[in-house]
Amino acid sequence: MGPARLDLGGQARLRYEYDDGFTLKGYEPGSHDALLLQRIRLNFDVRLLQRIRMFFQVQDAHAFLTRYGDDDFPKSNPLEDTFDLRQAYLEWLGIRGSPIGFRVGRQQISYGDQRFFGPGNWGNTGRYAWDAAMLKFETSGLSLDCWVGRYLQYKSSDWPNRAIEDFFTAVGYAQLQKLPFRLDVFYVYKEDSSGAVQGETGSTGNIQTHSVGFQAEGDALGFLHAGASFAGQGGQWAKDTVRAFGANAKLGAKIPLPWSPEITAQYTWGSGDHDPNDGVHGTFDGVFGGRDIYFYGYLNLFFWANLRDAELDLSFKPHPSIMAFVAYHHFELDQEKDAWYTTGLKPFRRDSSGQAGAQLGDEIDLRLVWAVGHHLELSAGYGRLFPGNFVRRTGPSGPANWSFCQILYSF
Repeated sequence: MGPARLDLGGQARLRYEYDDGFTLKGYEPGSHDALLLQRIRLNFDVRLLQRIRMFFQVQDAHAFLTRYGDDDFPKSNPLEDTFDLRQAYLEWLGIRGSPIGFRVGRQQISYGDQRFFGPGNWGNTGRYAWDAAMLKFETSGLSLDCWVGRYLQYKSSDWPNRAIEDFFTAVGYAQLQKLPFRLDVFYVYKEDSSGAVQGETGSTGNIQTHSVGFQAEGDALGFLHAGASFAGQGGQWAKDTVRAFGANAKLGAKIPLPWSPEITAQYTWGSGDHDPNDGVHGTFDGVFGGRDIYFYGYLNLFFWANLRDAELDLSFKPHPSIMAFVAYHHFELDQEKDAWYTTGLKPFRRDSSGQAGAQLGDEIDLRLVWAVGHHLELSAGYGRLFPGNFVRRTGPSGPANWSFCQILYSF
């Protein structure tokens, strides 16, 4: 190999979705929407002297058929981003043989199973890419990233896309090596200096929060898989003191039967605010977790904030190239006086008296993925939400249904 190498790659994706009883804006009984989503990403990966890398990714995303347009998303459009620069960074690892390196520029950042840090790539524009500067430290026993940055907002009218204003993030993320299981620990500082954040008393101010957490996963006995995740949060939310947490625990087992079935039970808990007038902000904010289809139901009507989610997952392979997934969720509010939050951490419905109860509902999800050769993947799925007492007592209610089919070509 010479001193320089250029690798070209990318993806072309076409997906049709039909929403019934909800829309991209949230739960909406009696409403529906159809979406034909197209996204193309092209990657240009330049390697210099093995340890120096320049990476560029352009993205072109469009939405057809849908009732929503660019004006419906004044800050960031999850559907359309016409030919833009999504990533452009310089990376140099192992500088002069040392364990130190860096990555600076526009970049996608994710860790672990993406529950705390994820790019949200299921969305048509992709949720999290960052303008960031990262210092990297790599040894045989430790991988440490320390970085600061701001995440992007997606608007076809801007080129290139701009990072969010008045918002700053600092992260330290360590992955401990040479353990019999995966263990990651992290710290996240968030600062919103806009002065527009509303607290419990109605007064406005800034956000300054600190999140400290871990994620652990491992296998045992050749057929068991277990994992645990936790983050505690403190700091200030306008005039309020932050005391919140998020946790997840899961246990799965591979069953020695034809079709290689695997069953997993897990429980996700995002704290809520038990008293809306005590000056303590108790609602977990999810850090920067991926909000893709598999965490809190395929319909994406819930988020890791004031939420308890009891989940049962089943996967199996009816054919070597076909994977089938079935998931069941039972959703409840953590605190009855706090709100039902959407994926944008916006309060959707609230009963401040707590009389509506905690039952959000149950969701059943199905998905089939067929790998056709090395480059082409076909998938289809369906999800249905059965609303609970809280939903029925706080406004219009009814089942919500979602279906999709997708073609993904990678090269």
